[in-house]
Amino acid sequence: MNINAVDIVNAATLEKVVLTQRVAGFLNNQQTDEKRAAIENVARLLAQDISLQVREALAFELRTCNLLPHDLAAKIASDVESVASPFLASTETFSDIQLAGLIPHLEEHAHITIARRAGLGPQVCLAIVSVGTDKTVSFIVRNDHVTLDENTCNRVVNRFGTSRDMMDLLSSRIDLPLSVAEAIISKVSEECREAMKIQYGVETPMVDDITRNTQHETMWQQIEKATPSQLHGYVMDLRNNQRLTTDMVMEFADRGCLGFLESAMAIEAGLTLAAVREALYGTDMAAFVKLMQAANVSKAVAQEYRQIISKQVL
Repeated sequence: MNINAVDIVNAATLEKVVLTQRVAGFLNNQQTDEKRAAIENVARLLAQDISLQVREALAFELRTCNLLPHDLAAKIASDVESVASPFLASTETFSDIQLAGLIPHLEEHAHITIARRAGLGPQVCLAIVSVGTDKTVSFIVRNDHVTLDENTCNRVVNRFGTSRDMMDLLSSRIDLPLSVAEAIISKVSEECREAMKIQYGVETPMVDDITRNTQHETMWQQIEKATPSQLHGYVMDLRNNQRLTTDMVMEFADRGCLGFLESAMAIEAGLTLAAVREALYGTDMAAFVKLMQAANVSKAVAQEYRQIISKQVL
């Protein structure tokens, strides 16, 4: 019988996979210190094995073992996604402080896996929002099974306060500290602002209204005499810089600059200006509604847009 090198490698890998099951069984049971130390050393060797299949099997088997050496658990957590994610999704071996200390050294896939877990401690939550990408942080902000304390929420605001999407996500939580709700009320969309007024009883600070009015007046001076192409470019810049708001569009349209509304709808809906104008000013209400939906405009705001257009055009 001929046995080639591939067969030998496959057999060796299978033996190691079976060994991971035995190692996990031993580590999940009470052992003498000497015997446990020897088994842990075997696990360390398996965690460094060149075979991905072996490392995946070890991580899967050890995910429910709560008494692992920190270096072994950290090695598994720092591995590639197929190894680390199943382990990080279930393991209880790390304390809050241990896992928080490990987070800066983990990849984004590991951050996301952790951010989606229930019952995370305050140190882990703070670590994730301190070093995670916007994608990672969005997962933990949406996680209703964790509590975000004031310090953690403030870190989110400090890092992502200019992101309307992130502030909207944060505002949708039902457990925000009042100080945080007050801090972000002027950073969220109009729809979220109304919801926050009901949920937390907070209002937009007067100073923010004054600042906004001053900024709008300065912008009005720029757009009042702009050509259509200049106006469209200006609106596009505002959108790219996350400064284009519903209030701004409504105010400038109401002051007679329907081109601002046209450009905003075209950019948000991904349509040409010609198509937007036909939907805005035509008699086909279905086309108007479809445009508003494509631009992610609420029914209430769409009605206000329609009233502004009716006063000036229809």
